[in-house]
Amino acid sequence: MPQDTQGAHAAGTLDTAALRRKLTNGVWWAGVRNSGIYGLMAFGTPGLGAEAKRAGMSWVPIIGGPMIFVGILGFIATLYTIPLAVIATRTCRKTLAQYSFDTFCPQITKVDGAQATKGRPKSMTLTLRTAEGQESPLMRMNPVPRRGPWRNPWPEGIENGVYVAGDLPFGAVGYVPSSGAFFLMQPEDWDAAAQDRKLATPDRVTRAQDADLTRRII
Repeated sequence: MPQDTQGAHAAGTLDTAALRRKLTNGVWWAGVRNSGIYGLMAFGTPGLGAEAKRAGMSWVPIIGGPMIFVGILGFIATLYTIPLAVIATRTCRKTLAQYSFDTFCPQITKVDGAQATKGRPKSMTLTLRTAEGQESPLMRMNPVPRRGPWRNPWPEGIENGVYVAGDLPFGAVGYVPSSGAFFLMQPEDWDAAAQDRKLATPDRVTRAQDADLTRRII
């Protein structure tokens, strides 16, 4: 795969500015939604259980206990992921300000967690192949925003191909057109890709710096 993904053009160039706004709105919505759901479970259930008990529905508090526990864990987990979500979203926005989705990879091979349908693998890695047969290095990816723990951790429809915006030795943003999902990716072996980054032209390095891709994010 070309090291500079600006070099290949796929049919139907996407509106990167609009997708950048869509990415930001998606992250905000996911954060508000998850915080609201878990917060309601953790802090709203006790009051509901008390009202139900006074109404003679003694079985409701029995169900409420596990709901409170799950809500507290989920709320804490949501707060814990905020720093990573902020960093990943900022990097994606900066990347999309520098690069366009002008490379389409129709073949995606999941490497870690390929069979995962529930739960989360420790890391998710993949390789991308263009229609011309050029293959990327092994890339670590992180969905932005991350999917809920009850859902398949892989972006829906990723097997059908993705658009790529970025410079793979540094990192890139992937966009799944069939589902509208985004993900950030960087080389799995960051040190092994250092030689490719050293060989990059000054304009490529400057562009990657402006995109916040000259350091390991994920």
